[in-house]
Amino acid sequence: MKNKSFNIIVLILSTGIMFYFFIYSHGLESFIKQSKTLNKNWIIIAVFCIVLFWTFETIILHSITKALYAEHKLFLQSFKFTMIGQFFGAFTPFSSGSQPAQIYAMTETGIPAGSASSILMIKFIIHEIIYLVYLIIALLFKFNFFNARIKYFEYFCVIGTFVNISIILFALMFSMNSKISEKIIVGIFKILSKIKLIKNVENKYNKIQVEIKKFHDNAAFIGKNKFTCFIASVFTILQWLAYYIIPYCIYRSFGYTAATIFTFITAQVFLTMFMSCIPLPGAEGGAEAGFYMIFGLFFKANSIVSAIFIWRLITYYLTIAVGSIFTVMLPNTNIHKDPSKNKN
Repeated sequence: MKNKSFNIIVLILSTGIMFYFFIYSHGLESFIKQSKTLNKNWIIIAVFCIVLFWTFETIILHSITKALYAEHKLFLQSFKFTMIGQFFGAFTPFSSGSQPAQIYAMTETGIPAGSASSILMIKFIIHEIIYLVYLIIALLFKFNFFNARIKYFEYFCVIGTFVNISIILFALMFSMNSKISEKIIVGIFKILSKIKLIKNVENKYNKIQVEIKKFHDNAAFIGKNKFTCFIASVFTILQWLAYYIIPYCIYRSFGYTAATIFTFITAQVFLTMFMSCIPLPGAEGGAEAGFYMIFGLFFKANSIVSAIFIWRLITYYLTIAVGSIFTVMLPNTNIHKDPSKNKN
């Protein structure tokens, strides 16, 4: 991105967080002791799953973007957009910085802001709907199991379900109401201006009206393109699945076999729901507490902290490390696109 000094500061902060985690985490000592007995093959599978998570996210973004903005170099760009979103999402409450950062990165490569916004909104809606399906399945088949073993579990579920349904309804309202869309997009540009990612933001306001119209035209186009939505939905299912089985891989790495993979998948669905309600970057603190509360049912007392260490290292800190490379070190590559190819 253009503001290299800002990105370098963010990279230094991420490195500091990782350094603190490695040195001062209470799980480090027990992890060192247990690392010799861990089944490394399961850890490798867990790392492969998070890479799959990023890859499926890229495929989803690419399939939707290609329907609106065809370009032969776009897949590699889509991976860059994905990792930038992952990186900034890790540093902001409720991952709220992910979409604005991606919009900026996409406009830097020549994709109009309206098209970028509609691409990300459609992806987000599909993402949330598929997650809601996973959550409903988890509630139907495993609610009683966890509710009987975790105090106040039902209250967490009610709050988490309400939050996620509200998010979906807001996203749908954003897509259908042009006035709300304009206010939100203007707000995003103001935020980007305050953190010095965009200069002369006043000059861009005149273009917002045009981009808002493009946004709604593109959203309507995608809504009619059932095949694109189907492909994106299938890969979203696979993406969530890859993420949800990571705790099971960690569980097996300790030599445990009693719990089923389905139980672990539903446990991670519930944990994701809890994390979505934590208003801190990366759900810091809440993620670890939630993991301890839910997965403590399956891990022994002397291994649960180490399991949390590995889980956060793979799902959060590795994302920061890889995302920082794409955010800071990779130069921008503008997409020189013939306007006649635009599908808007």
